[in-house]
Amino acid sequence: MDFRWLLFLLVLPVTALADNLVDIYRLALQNDPSFRVARASLKAGLEEEKLGLAGLLPRVDGGLGFNFTRRENLGQFPAGGVLIPNNTKTNSTTRTWNVSLNQPIFDLAAWFNFRRGRELTRQAKLQFAADQQDLILRVVESYVAVLRARANLDASKAQERATARQLDLARQRFEVGLAAVTDVRQAEAAHDLAVARRIADEGALQVAREQLTVLTGRRHGTLWRFRETLPVTPPDPDDPKAWMRFAHANNYDIKVAALAREAALEGARAAAAGHLPVIRASASYGHSRSEVEQNNLKQDTNAAFEIDNQTGSVNLNLTVPLFAGGAISANRRQSYARFQEALERYAGVVRTTEQNTQAQFINLLTAIASVKANAKAVASGKLSLEANEAGYEVGTRTIVDVLSAVRTLYAARRDYANARLDYILAKLRLKRLAGTLSPADIHQLNQWLAPPDDDGETN
Repeated sequence: MDFRWLLFLLVLPVTALADNLVDIYRLALQNDPSFRVARASLKAGLEEEKLGLAGLLPRVDGGLGFNFTRRENLGQFPAGGVLIPNNTKTNSTTRTWNVSLNQPIFDLAAWFNFRRGRELTRQAKLQFAADQQDLILRVVESYVAVLRARANLDASKAQERATARQLDLARQRFEVGLAAVTDVRQAEAAHDLAVARRIADEGALQVAREQLTVLTGRRHGTLWRFRETLPVTPPDPDDPKAWMRFAHANNYDIKVAALAREAALEGARAAAAGHLPVIRASASYGHSRSEVEQNNLKQDTNAAFEIDNQTGSVNLNLTVPLFAGGAISANRRQSYARFQEALERYAGVVRTTEQNTQAQFINLLTAIASVKANAKAVASGKLSLEANEAGYEVGTRTIVDVLSAVRTLYAARRDYANARLDYILAKLRLKRLAGTLSPADIHQLNQWLAPPDDDGETN
């Protein structure tokens, strides 16, 4: 995965931020708690290979020591039938240092642990790439959720205004005797329903904004919205089997599960090697220097001398595990069970990815067809409303017909806006399954956004 876009977004100045998709993504990179967890997990995973390698490399230890001893002898000892006093005081100062080296010569368990650590490090890298793709998708989903709520609210407000106009018209016609009171009641009911829908959509918009705040750590104003000119194109290639094959080869979830399977296999091999002998070589060298001062209190004499000791050794040790309370066998059985678990999990991820890829391909085609159908529905709904309003003016249509046309038009507008957003999500979700989703997709989508004060913008 290309991380150059990630670096570019991270170095943008804060003053350049606005409420478009690129800016939301940049804030999410810095503030999203889940992505921070992913970065920490990557750092931890990068150490797995180093930890495994450490079991194969030599270990060198060094030590320093200092010892001071004070001893006094107050007594007598017999010599020729006479007791001779023995009053001595001895001070001894010893300084030591040593260095030792231990090198595994044959340790198959350590070798397999190294290979396991290597697979875990590779898994951590790929998992971070998958986490970045998930962040891209979560950012777009949260951004689209706000736009969806805003589009629904706009449609609700427009419907509320339209029903308010119909209510005023019905009241005017009733006052002059051109309409029955039932027309007024029908218009009032439609208007009240439009008001209730608008209130619900206002709450949904606030909830969507709060969910976006979780990603970015800040509150946002009016987001940029997609232009009408946003292209709606079919998938390339237009073959679900080709997408499934591509996903099987490139999907990061599959790759992560495959590496987890390989790491579990190496761990099982390491556990099985616990029954094998281990050969280690070691070498050590030490030096000690003692300064001794002895004072004979009886004879009033002093003696001082030094003692130097140097020791060195080279060893080759063979260790054979004979019995460890059953721990080695239990660890071997557990590790192979973990491998079987990883094997089954890999098979499950493959099946789930294939099914999700096919489903998202269908969702994308459905969204494309829905965009086209709802665009026609908006146009025909507008003509229908105009015709019904004209008919109501001359008495050939009832208020019920007009209100039904109002509901149909604004439902079509709502569905059209949602279908365009569904298309965007379906396309990115399919790319996520195929393993091709990248920050460049954020930048490409951002080019089709318009600021709130642009009359050409829509969602």
